Amino acid sequence: MPTPRRHNFSAPVRRALAIRAAHFCSNPRCLKLTAGPASSSAHGLETGHGAHICAASPGGPRYDPAQNAEERGAADNGIWLCRECGDIVDKDEGGYSVAELRAWKRNHDAMITEVRTEGFSRSIELLRTRRTDPALAARVLALFEDRRTFWAAFDAELPDRVRRSLDGLRKDLTALRADTIAGSPLDVIIVGLGKTIRHFYDVVEVYDLETLRCNSLDPEWLGFEQALRSLRKSIGYQVAMLAHSYGIPLQGEFAEYMSMVDA
Repeated sequence: MPTPRRHNFSAPVRRALAIRAAHFCSNPRCLKLTAGPASSSAHGLETGHGAHICAASPGGPRYDPAQNAEERGAADNGIWLCRECGDIVDKDEGGYSVAELRAWKRNHDAMITEVRTEGFSRSIELLRTRRTDPALAARVLALFEDRRTFWAAFDAELPDRVRRSLDGLRKDLTALRADTIAGSPLDVIIVGLGKTIRHFYDVVEVYDLETLRCNSLDPEWLGFEQALRSLRKSIGYQVAMLAHSYGIPLQGEFAEYMSMVDA
């Protein structure tokens, strides 16, 4: 019997997946950047992997016989991952569902959209060159470092407690904005952090957070956990960018995100 044909991604599709993900792994548990300098100053290295959400050929993980060749090789059927995560997703047939991988991609897209907007990028560059309001920036960072929502183990989290913690954080951020000039670089960063939290609320509003509890077999818990992981990754990246702009060291879990910025 002939080997079934694989419908691999073309080079343009693979490149589009990488650029859309900003060359970061889309797994919310992973912080790897998949591009960087090579030993030669004239070249770069790419260590990412365009994984198929639904397999490229029969027998592969999550294969969908209803797809045609064009759909299997389309960017909509792909997700950008680091080599390690891509290998795991491709080989662990029962480990990841189509819905979960699409949620990874959707939430990663949202994160990149939030932190790569023109206003955010320009504000970060202005902060790096001018470093205005360093004391206020330190207060913003302290607010996030003090919130257990961003570092507690997931199985120790109560969803309603997460909501209350984030409600308090949003109020604190609003209060800090009173000390900034409207539209200033730091004000734009604070607004962006608040938008990220609101996006999390939009995702989890379908769940009853008062009664939801950790249960790896409950799809609602898995959806909440996925959203919280994405929130942590997005906030972690933004906080790391802010800290890097001022040369302020980060503590605890947030220190891990500095590698995303320094890379």
